[in-house]
Amino acid sequence: MVSADVVSTPDMSIKGFKGKGAAWANETRARLAGIRKDMQALARQTRAVRGHDYLLTVHVRKHNGQHVLRWRMAGRPARHVTWAAIAGQVDLLPPALADWYQRAHVAALCLNHQEMAARHELRLAERYREEVFALRTPPKRTS
Repeated sequence: MVSADVVSTPDMSIKGFKGKGAAWANETRARLAGIRKDMQALARQTRAVRGHDYLLTVHVRKHNGQHVLRWRMAGRPARHVTWAAIAGQVDLLPPALADWYQRAHVAALCLNHQEMAARHELRLAERYREEVFALRTPPKRTS
């Protein structure tokens, strides 16, 4: 059973919550920018491996702003491929290099999921800020 006393306490101050939505959104934006910077750095690292056909690229989806690391074949035709499609070929590389590619793939998966989570958190922070702002804005009178 939910107690109504929590909401109806007349001496409860909400002053400590003022401005939290903007701060939350700004912190999340900064974290999202850091994740995207790390994605670019990982993509650059894979381009630095000479003589091999696989690299990561940052793909930006315009409809929602998502940044995602995707594997791509180097050379012609340069097309996107799934990890499952190249995993067998990576296993044939020298063990140290194959291990490096596997670690790069795990890092790409982690960054992709962190980016999705941060974008979701940013949407929540912005929605919270909008809802709090709407509560503070008095309704327009029509007379």
